Amino acid sequence: RAKKLRVLAKKGPAEPGPLRQLPNNTVDEEFGNVTMSMDHREGGGSSKGLHTMCDQLDIRGVPYVVRELKIADYVFFVGDKLAPVLIERKSAEDVAGSLHDGRWERQQRNMRKAQYVLGDGHARRCQICYIIEGDPNKRKVHGGNVGRRTWFQSVDDCESAISELPLLGFSVMRSKGHLDTIGILAKVAQDISWKVKNGVIDVKYTYKQFLDRIKVCDEKLGNPPTLKEHQNPAPPVVVNWNPAGPKTTNTKTTSDDPKKTNKSNEPETEPEPNMNYSEANLNGGGENCEEISELKKMSLQALKDLCKERGDKIGGKKEDLIARLMKPRKPEIIIMRARRNEYVPKIPSCNAALMVALHLHHIPGTQGLAKERLMVLAEETGVSKDSMSGDGGFYDGWSGMKDLLRGDPALVKREKGQKFSLTTQPPESSGVAVANALHILAHREGLCTCGNTLE
Repeated sequence: RAKKLRVLAKKGPAEPGPLRQLPNNTVDEEFGNVTMSMDHREGGGSSKGLHTMCDQLDIRGVPYVVRELKIADYVFFVGDKLAPVLIERKSAEDVAGSLHDGRWERQQRNMRKAQYVLGDGHARRCQICYIIEGDPNKRKVHGGNVGRRTWFQSVDDCESAISELPLLGFSVMRSKGHLDTIGILAKVAQDISWKVKNGVIDVKYTYKQFLDRIKVCDEKLGNPPTLKEHQNPAPPVVVNWNPAGPKTTNTKTTSDDPKKTNKSNEPETEPEPNMNYSEANLNGGGENCEEISELKKMSLQALKDLCKERGDKIGGKKEDLIARLMKPRKPEIIIMRARRNEYVPKIPSCNAALMVALHLHHIPGTQGLAKERLMVLAEETGVSKDSMSGDGGFYDGWSGMKDLLRGDPALVKREKGQKFSLTTQPPESSGVAVANALHILAHREGLCTCGNTLE
């Protein structure tokens, strides 16, 4: 042993390895030879959210390593060569903080120089991207500023800076939270693997060669682009992000946890901003004009009674009630549970996303899904307008699970080993039946991303 130590000592210090990496021995073929490298300061560093993000990468099987990166938060290697894709992640607070201390412009200059090196010079065939995580409106503090009051950055300041990014040469991908971000990064890694296999992109430099070339770059190469062909670039992957939620609801809750419900934001008489009918229909033209005309002749109370019978809201003006009546009737199991005062998750909500995820990805009778896996799958459904990982507060998308676990019968059951599955008995009111109904409603609202055709 002493001889081995002497031999190692003569070789000098070993090159530092990654701070963390995918523990799997095998990798999904969709990722090919691609490995994502993330900066060790991501998520606030190892003392905060870094390991949480790594855990999610482990669940998804994304090949990754954690190292110190000089430029960008995420880079992608094909073998030992850098792919021409650089990604910077910013939460809403990070945007405000970067604008305050000057990092916003400085990081952009460095990324444009990196784009020049990796993208064949002035051709700039390298994608430089921002992932903007979260909604600045939800990160306001006292005084209306985002993040910290002393940063003096309003919501408009942050959104204005984000909206200018395409003209500055950056594509923008919006995410609801870090679970959504990890899903985007996984898709980018798969996209790079496909492009390499099909000869769409070339890789030239190792990371050391890349840094050496950055050091000798002229500072002018970091200036914003002046040619239109380098402005408004497309992102690496298509991302659906709608901070305002679906078109046909005014629900304001993150989950169905009653402690999180902001009733002041959900007045009973607030009309729904968008309906599944046209103005021409309401004015007596277009399809269903005869049915609408008959409804207009009815009294306000009669319309409310019809809405109540269908399990719809009864608040609002006459036009709002007619609009609800013109929409397809909810599945009967949803209406019957509401009449019996039994719990039904709202659409959109985190609890509905959990149930739809179980409906899509779990086979009744087999072992249930673990919490971590279920949270990832729920995020991917698109059924919750807020991130399953929460918005940085005490509550997250799992907070309302207790409502799914109670009741007789409960909608979800907890199995041995902290696994979760939908209940199957009695068939007419089981968790499986309710989840199927929620899945139908999610498709009607244009939320579910499963790609299946229902009804």
